[in-house]
Amino acid sequence: MKRCLYALAICVTAAYSSSVGAECNPLLVASFDSSQVVAHEDGTLVDLRTGLMWQRCALGYQWQKGTCSRGAAAAEFTWEQALESSVGNKTFAGHGDWRLPNKNELGSIVERACFSPAVDESFFPATEVKGYWTNTPNNFNEFSAWAVNFADGDHMSTSRTNLLGVRLVRDVR
Repeated sequence: MKRCLYALAICVTAAYSSSVGAECNPLLVASFDSSQVVAHEDGTLVDLRTGLMWQRCALGYQWQKGTCSRGAAAAEFTWEQALESSVGNKTFAGHGDWRLPNKNELGSIVERACFSPAVDESFFPATEVKGYWTNTPNNFNEFSAWAVNFADGDHMSTSRTNLLGVRLVRDVR
C-alpha cells in the first residue's frame, strides 16, 4: 500500500511541476474571455470588458518579435519600488500614463482554468509563476499590500518588503 501511495505522489508532483507552460483544464469554463481582447503588435493588449490596456510583458522584460524577453532591468520589486516604477515608467507604446493596477484589475486577467501560471500565455507570455504587486494596501496591516499570485490566481496579502513582479496597466475609457 505504501508503494502505491508513493507512486501516486510522484505522478501528482510531476503533473503540477511542469515548467513548460501553463497547465489548463479543458473541462473548466475559461474565466478570461479572450474574445473580448484586442492584442496589438506594440506589446499592449486592450480588454474591452474592463476598458483597460495592459503591458503584455511584466517590468524587467521587453516586447520583442511577438513575445517577452528578459531584459537587463530587475524583474522583482518591493511594493514601494513597484509604486515608484509605475510613476516613473517611461512612455511605452506611445502612452505615458501607465500605473500599477488595483487588486480587482490585476485579478481580471487571471485564467482560473489554468495554473503555473494562471494566465492565458498567448496574451501574457513569460508570466512568471509568482506574485505580482497591486496598488492596493492591506488596510488591516500597515506593513502589507495585496498581490495576485500567478501560480494559482489567488489574491494574497504580503509584506511590502517582499520582492514580486509588476505588470502595468492604463485606462482607455
